[in-house]
Amino acid sequence: MQALLGLISTDVVAVAVLAATEKVELTFLVRRRTAELDDDVEQAVLELDALFSVNHPPIKPRVHVGEPDPSVLESYGRVIYWAKPQGG
Repeated sequence: MQALLGLISTDVVAVAVLAATEKVELTFLVRRRTAELDDDVEQAVLELDALFSVNHPPIKPRVHVGEPDPSVLESYGRVIYWAKPQGG
């Protein structure tokens, strides 16, 4: 939702979701970690939490700093956001 609103930080390269029975992992692959980014992650978790029913698995955010290796992205789950190249 934030991507559609243009609210994702330019430091975010990709976002992936891995849903399992016991938890939902929301992974942010970022160029650098900032306080603003941490606030954005928290907001994204709150928005995702609001989409679920009362009894749902916990949402666990993860932040990985550094350019992601496309060959291992599947290990993070389904990629739901990939930033356009900067300057492109």
